[in-house]
Amino acid sequence: MQRFIKASQAYNMPVCKQRRAQGRDGLASSVNLLLPDAERTGKLTSIANAVVRQITVDKNTGQPNGCYFIDRLSRREMHVKARVVVLATGTLESTRLLLNSNLGNSSGVMGHYLMDQIYGPGVTCSVPEARNGKATEQLMGGSAIVPRFRNITTKYDKFLRGYALNITSRMGGVDPRNFAAYGAELQQKLHEYNGSAFYITVMGEVLGRYENHVRIDKEKVDAWGIPVLRIETRYTDNEFNMAKDAVEVGCSVADAAGFEVLSKNVVPNPPGYSIHEVGTCRMGDDPKKSVLNKWCQSHDHRNLFVVDGASFVSAGWQNPTMTILALSMRASEYLAGEMSTRNI
Repeated sequence: MQRFIKASQAYNMPVCKQRRAQGRDGLASSVNLLLPDAERTGKLTSIANAVVRQITVDKNTGQPNGCYFIDRLSRREMHVKARVVVLATGTLESTRLLLNSNLGNSSGVMGHYLMDQIYGPGVTCSVPEARNGKATEQLMGGSAIVPRFRNITTKYDKFLRGYALNITSRMGGVDPRNFAAYGAELQQKLHEYNGSAFYITVMGEVLGRYENHVRIDKEKVDAWGIPVLRIETRYTDNEFNMAKDAVEVGCSVADAAGFEVLSKNVVPNPPGYSIHEVGTCRMGDDPKKSVLNKWCQSHDHRNLFVVDGASFVSAGWQNPTMTILALSMRASEYLAGEMSTRNI
């Protein structure tokens, strides 16, 4: 890892230690960190096995007043009333629910500007000194992240925005796919290279484009009879050039660090692979060009909020989870204030 850090200096690449929230019992999740405390207040009622089909609207006010949901096991349909409807079901599912409910789309941009980070490109290397059973914890092991360094202080001419590199040094086995060998020869390679793996993987930003969109499929429904989304999205030269550059840089740094490059891939996996979908209900000040305002509140309905990744107007190179949490907390504080003053 130290050799990689030294070799990366020629590219002005910052290399940072990775940090992870271990949560409770090794799991950082709303299931065990947030919901139990909320339930203990006595102010939360959770309904298990509920599949929401549609948001309902008050006939007199035109505002959302609850939702229909289907019990996943009995398939019985029920309704729950609400003063405020808050969607936090993930970018695509929240958008599907709104589209199926014909709500919040006076701008016509709902479903558009779908973004997803590129995954798949990367470099697999081997540290020569760690081969043939010579790997030790002092030599191998550890991880790091290279935050975006392209298009920060100077403009790069090959693409807009940038990417991050995830770095891992591991003592385990090397995937057989990295060797053009079979049978006894492959077994020998796996034995020789065991414990020497060094991986460089890419997480790149995808630009928001109007043509990358989702809409309700007129012919297909899910297991509960609810119309599903039809997703139409693709990567462009900006993403492909970004992936190619990331792999070229990774190979150059690995070579300078004295590693052997075993394999490299510049082709991103299909959209959706990273499961980092954002956009489709973008926020903005202009109701004609956005779905939500800065509080993640619907421009069309004061008592309707969307607090997941659907509000994003750009994807960034980072995992979106912490930004989603920050935006949802911010929206929640605003909503609490508005409810307390009876504005909502």
